[in-house]
Amino acid sequence: MNALQLTSEHASGFVVITVAGELDLATRPELSDCVQEAIDACHGTVIIDLSGVTFIDACGLSSLIGVKRYARERDAPLLLAGAPPVVLKLLKLTHLEASFTVISRLETMGPPPGCPQHAPSVQAITPLADR
Repeated sequence: MNALQLTSEHASGFVVITVAGELDLATRPELSDCVQEAIDACHGTVIIDLSGVTFIDACGLSSLIGVKRYARERDAPLLLAGAPPVVLKLLKLTHLEASFTVISRLETMGPPPGCPQHAPSVQAITPLADR
């Protein structure tokens, strides 16, 4: 089993949480706690970089749904970035692709929607339905 690794980068108005490893029953509380703390501390856009996720199950998906709900209740924009095929497939299979704003990856061509100009930027925004 891969341990879940979470790192975060804070700046004015946003935070990027980088996730690596497995999102499942065992790691669900770690992700939920980390994202909820970031939402409460940041009071701005939270970007969850999922590019390092190697496995996700229903409990991992439930964690993402829970933090999305938590963010919505606090009027905090929440974006998913760099979702690997395993995550995208699960979102499509469960018809949840429209429930999340998914950006392809963090890059240097301009800030993602809802982020201030000094936020991490993205190369492209591709709707899940087009993938």
